[in-house]
Amino acid sequence: MKCQHWCVTVFLFTLLINSPVRAQRRLIDSLRVSLTKKLPDTTRANTYYDIANAFYKQTNYDSAHAYLDRMPTYCRRVNYRLGLGHYNRLKGIMYTQQGRFDDAMRQLHAAADQFAKANKEKLVARTYSSLGLLYKTMGQDNQRVDALLKQGIAYLNKAIAINQRLNLPDQLVDNYVNLGITYEDMHEYDLGRDCFLKALAINDETKAYEDAYRVIYNDLGKNYNVRGEYETAIGYLNKSLAINLKNNRISSLVHNYRNLATSYRGLKQFPKAVEYGEKARQLVEQSKNTTLAQSVYRGLSASYAAAGQYEKAYQYLLKGKSLEDSLMNIQKAEVIAQIQALYDTRKATEVAEVGARMQLDKAREIARIEAEKALEITSIQASERTRLADLRADADVEKTRAVAEVEAKYENQKRQQRLLELDALTHLQTRQVNYMSGGLGILVVLLGLLVYQYRAIRLANRRLSIQNKVISTKSTLLAEQADQLRTLMKELHHRVKNNLAIVSGLLTLQANGLEDENMAQAVRIGQQRVEAMSLIHQRLYQTDRVTVINMNEYLTDLAVSLMRAYGYQANEFDLRMDITQQELDVDVAIPLGLIVNELVTNAFKYAYNTGKRPFLRISLLKADQSARPTITLEVQDNGPGIEELDWQRRTTRTSFGKRLITSLTEQLEGKLELYKMNGALFRLYIPQSRLN
Repeated sequence: MKCQHWCVTVFLFTLLINSPVRAQRRLIDSLRVSLTKKLPDTTRANTYYDIANAFYKQTNYDSAHAYLDRMPTYCRRVNYRLGLGHYNRLKGIMYTQQGRFDDAMRQLHAAADQFAKANKEKLVARTYSSLGLLYKTMGQDNQRVDALLKQGIAYLNKAIAINQRLNLPDQLVDNYVNLGITYEDMHEYDLGRDCFLKALAINDETKAYEDAYRVIYNDLGKNYNVRGEYETAIGYLNKSLAINLKNNRISSLVHNYRNLATSYRGLKQFPKAVEYGEKARQLVEQSKNTTLAQSVYRGLSASYAAAGQYEKAYQYLLKGKSLEDSLMNIQKAEVIAQIQALYDTRKATEVAEVGARMQLDKAREIARIEAEKALEITSIQASERTRLADLRADADVEKTRAVAEVEAKYENQKRQQRLLELDALTHLQTRQVNYMSGGLGILVVLLGLLVYQYRAIRLANRRLSIQNKVISTKSTLLAEQADQLRTLMKELHHRVKNNLAIVSGLLTLQANGLEDENMAQAVRIGQQRVEAMSLIHQRLYQTDRVTVINMNEYLTDLAVSLMRAYGYQANEFDLRMDITQQELDVDVAIPLGLIVNELVTNAFKYAYNTGKRPFLRISLLKADQSARPTITLEVQDNGPGIEELDWQRRTTRTSFGKRLITSLTEQLEGKLELYKMNGALFRLYIPQSRLN
């Protein structure tokens, strides 16, 4: 029964896919028939456009370009600017989808110019919308370049301005949806949500574009998923799901189910996440959309992993990887086929050239021999005529005596002539055999070389194929091991951060329970040192780079945390950060962070009792141009300052903080200097060799 149900589903899905295709084919055939009739230039241009547009909807770009390129001739005959605008716009849209962005940009700008000259503002707005989508696509293909995405936003806003002036709500809905998606590509999710809500409000008010609800609701659901508002996301996604189920939109249903799985995974309702992920998988495997299938498999793997079903999670993770590998294998097969075809063509050409050259040499040699033979025969015949004439002249004198002698000589000469002819013919045949033997030998050698080269290439291709398989397998294993190691490191840093948070909490409770304020303050200082280390581990498990710390963010968070701990607000405190060494290894960042913690704590305890507005500067600079490259840490306040001799003086009561700074400086192989410059300035030099 299940098998029958599955077969019926596949049959209906095939009908849904093929019926639009058949309709497009009937339309193309009808339009081709109309081209055989006598038509005005504008009508013929529009017919070529309609055929090209039908091929474009079938993603048959070659045929679409072929028909579209016939259109400009008829448009220019009658100065048909509207037709030229349609030609340029469809060209630009197809070039965008083919990745020919420069050509697409040129065509779309030309379309906007033609529509403007034809006073078609509505079509100008549509062209601006196409330019916006072009820049959005260019921004995505270049690792999300914000400058390109901003250019796309500018064109979409131009389209919105025109459509607002012309009061075209259906176009405004489409513009705001595309603008929201572009903002999301720039990680501006609040702006993206505002655009989706504007599109929804316009559609609610005018009912201009009923089919847009399914897109708007799905985009809002995805947006709220990113914001972590999963309940709200589920509400919008279910609305979109109801519309897509009603209209049986397979691809849109896959997006709905995948996003619902994400929502329930965020709510930790893992069985439902798995249920919706499986629904998305079943539909996407029918649609044969490889890119969408990869996304669905990744989400389903995450849902099974969250549900604790790691075997299935790993199974779907491998399926996603397999799709990526299959695409790479198809590209590789196409390249190999092209190389083989080129090799076969070159081989056939070389064999033909050798054969033609041998035939030409043979013909030339035969012609030369025949010419020599004819020359010899002519010479002999001339000689024979001369001698016969001499004999006839002498015949009058010695006719009787000489007749027998002449006849004998004549017969002898005939025999000699015959022998000479036979000898020449034998010589000619011998030379022909020698030439043919030589040519055959050369041909055999060439064929042997070609066979040897062909076998060598096949052997090399076989070895390369085996090596490619081994490299692919090892690359996959290395990638999996790297992912596992990265996950383990993140988990380790997360647990260390949690443990440090527990220690910090215990120290806070301990400090609150102490009656002696000095002891409580000492415990709080220890708690702050633990917090300084905890901040590092928190940042490590929140990023994919598990051994490198962003020092700008870390030191800023540390300074702000200490400022609040000592009761200062941002509006009553001057905090200046100057960080050029943006990243450091965790082995250097932890002791450096503890040193900063001690120096900043010292400033908050002793520097700001003078009545002046508190000032604190923290800088981390990299000096590459000096003879000995270093990084320099500076911490400066505007307090009374500290004398270097007082700092260097060692007593039995030297504070733990000072000993900690000295120990950590030695650990970093650094050099600590103290200056009194409108307050205390601590400067720590760390050699570049320590960073490596």
